[in-house]
Amino acid sequence: MDTESTEKAQRGIQSVEVGSEILSALTQSDTPMPLKEIARVTGMAPAKLFPYLVSLIKLQLVQRVEPSGDYAPGSLALRLGLYGLQRLNPLREAESDVLALASRTGQSVFLTTWGPNGPVVVRQEDPSYPLHLTLRVGTIMSLVNTATGRLFGAYMPEQMVLKALTDEGMRLSGATSLKAADKQLLFREYAKIRDVGMTRTSGKPLPGVNAIAAPVFLFNGTIALALTLVGPAGTFDVRWDGELAKTLRQTAAELSYRLGYSGPVTGH
Repeated sequence: MDTESTEKAQRGIQSVEVGSEILSALTQSDTPMPLKEIARVTGMAPAKLFPYLVSLIKLQLVQRVEPSGDYAPGSLALRLGLYGLQRLNPLREAESDVLALASRTGQSVFLTTWGPNGPVVVRQEDPSYPLHLTLRVGTIMSLVNTATGRLFGAYMPEQMVLKALTDEGMRLSGATSLKAADKQLLFREYAKIRDVGMTRTSGKPLPGVNAIAAPVFLFNGTIALALTLVGPAGTFDVRWDGELAKTLRQTAAELSYRLGYSGPVTGH
């Protein structure tokens, strides 16, 4: 196939692409949008934009909301969105991100979700020269001492966290619960984590090992996964404005977006 025929085969329908831009603009707003605002976001003149909106309304991809007459996603757009969310598998969706993070950063990457006993590692990807850690798939992460565990402690419902803390105390020392003062300190730490939107450890709980963890959210704002970078302290930069933290934050935010989350990427 020559170049000319290839270009013809790949040529799309411009009106469909314009419609996609309009729908994308509508989904980025928490409230219905007036015509002028849609025009500003899409860079289209209102007179050119209006006929597209008329067609999208006929297809139920857009609706006009009374009494303002502003525009919002229509019933078909909502059904398509629900269909996509129902088919999403967060673990499968995260696979390419885990591989890319390990390749880009040269650090070990751990993917963790909430299990019956707390945060549990479900995926591990090591660089060419992996650390020799006891941390493996199936490991339950401490809600007190690890970056990953504290991240879940910050974002999971409090009652679930309290139960997991009790279970952790029983596993490690036979204690049934944290002391009240220790619990208050821990939950203050969780609040700080929510403010930053990430958490980190430096040389703890494993000497010579650093870690940074970032949350991945579902469409409803609940935490689905934690992405954690782990590496040797001598070469692992834990600064929030360092390249590792920036890369991890961006990756977690992009994955959250693909899972339907549209909230802030820092804090919650």
